[in-house]
Amino acid sequence: MRPLMAVMLLALWAATLSAQTVKDEDLSLVRAIVFKDGFVYTFREGSATPQNGEVLLRTIPQAREGTLYAYIVDGKATIARLELRQVPIGERKEKSERIFSDLYELLRQNEGKKVRLTTTKGETLEGVLRVVTPVHEEPSLPRDPQKPVRVAYIALEGETTALVRTDQIERLIFLEPATLKEVREFAIPMTERRLAIIFNDAEDGKPMKLGIAALEQGLRWDATYRIMVSDERPIRNARVELVATIDNRLLDLKDTVLMLAVGMPNFPYRTQLASLIAPPGYQVRAGLEREKGFPGAAGPTVTQTLAIQPAPEITPTLPAEVELPSLEAAQLVFYETPPLSLKQGERASLVLFSQDLPCSEVFEWTITGADLSRAALSNILVVEGTRPLTTNFWFALAIRNTLKVPLTTGIATAYQQWRPIGQGLIPFTASGDEAILRLTPATEVVGDHEEREISREPVMEKRETEEGKIESVQIGWMVTIEGVAKVRNTRTEPVTIIVRRTVEGEVVKASDNADIKVQPPAHIADRNPVTTIRWQLTIPSGEKTLTYTYRKFVGMETSKK
Repeated sequence: MRPLMAVMLLALWAATLSAQTVKDEDLSLVRAIVFKDGFVYTFREGSATPQNGEVLLRTIPQAREGTLYAYIVDGKATIARLELRQVPIGERKEKSERIFSDLYELLRQNEGKKVRLTTTKGETLEGVLRVVTPVHEEPSLPRDPQKPVRVAYIALEGETTALVRTDQIERLIFLEPATLKEVREFAIPMTERRLAIIFNDAEDGKPMKLGIAALEQGLRWDATYRIMVSDERPIRNARVELVATIDNRLLDLKDTVLMLAVGMPNFPYRTQLASLIAPPGYQVRAGLEREKGFPGAAGPTVTQTLAIQPAPEITPTLPAEVELPSLEAAQLVFYETPPLSLKQGERASLVLFSQDLPCSEVFEWTITGADLSRAALSNILVVEGTRPLTTNFWFALAIRNTLKVPLTTGIATAYQQWRPIGQGLIPFTASGDEAILRLTPATEVVGDHEEREISREPVMEKRETEEGKIESVQIGWMVTIEGVAKVRNTRTEPVTIIVRRTVEGEVVKASDNADIKVQPPAHIADRNPVTTIRWQLTIPSGEKTLTYTYRKFVGMETSKK
């Protein structure tokens, strides 16, 4: 007799949900503080009715560590604690199917069906299947204690009735549809995660208004400007429009007020989910279980996925503003939008303000330094930044911020009437300050710059020798450098220029009442402060010369390079 192969089929799920066994509450996103790096502080609020001193929320924010908290909007109760729970929500029906594991079970499940079989002796029999006896040990067969033979008798009813022992069946064919597998149905309890808020002194059955706040990821904004000037000369005003582009990857917004933040406070743990939402080590543990093939290692169920997976990482387009050291959390400024509806995955642009601001044309030049050619110097001294530099004047707009709020960092495109004249970057500009918007390299105002060494003096330092004597040792040179910037205005009328020069050293003098700002050395070991010289003046048609002198310490090791 040929053995029959038993094959187990994978379970086929047919899930059906029963009525929920818990009362859930949902909160709506009513307002959010949106930062440019894709993070957002959300405030969800809604009405909830406590039962047994608590409410269960379907809403589980993607809170970052240390930022999740609940608050009472309207009510006298206080919040005792938050819990994350698995609560029953119903059950699903599952079906499992398997092919019968032995011949007797197949015959028993198909009793009454018409079959044709071939015996081990080559006989072919046909008739209606009847199971005569259960499986048993047949006394007439040779007895083997190591491998007992268990058989059953069946009958084939036709014109005659044939009695066949199951071990004598060589081949079996069903002549009508037969049951070849067993189907079982059973119920599986279903649970979902809920955020439980437990109250002190809450009155059961009395609605209250509460909220959940958290730092999450998935909503960002970018700023761009439209700057419009007239054809009149000189330019005195510009229409400045700030346009915000909202990128929503968080959830559907419905009448949500967005507060678009200028700057970014310090949230060093913003990439780490709160321990209450995703316990520490969850991803590591899930990875190990996934490698071992454990059930459920692929992650949370469908109902839990949105509560654990973080949104795709979003990086700032313009990081300069995020890095501003002067912007602390308490100093953040916001642009507030009207109530906004925006589906997840959609983007929207809206004008935050359109104002006339004082504006004028300027020609801006930031002079940069470079190393002197060593071939032109002695072997004793090399001074940085003393060769002629490349002319680099820009045509720019000087925009005075007379608004009560700062101008955020953003790309600005300038138009004269309807004609585009250039594009640049407006930096963060506090209220009352002036933003310089570079637009295009200048052709009507040009400049030339050079620096030269005019003197140097040895710098001595007293040191103790190995013998205990005090002697003077030269440690470097104090070099005096003179710089000259020549500006030529080819226009027939006066123009305003802004010229900047940053040097390492102490500025001794600068012409034309230049503004001088000194910062301490960048490193403790440095002896030279960082000094910025800034000229802003109106020059007539023709040439103008700006001069400055500064002193710079150069160490012996540097001078010998």
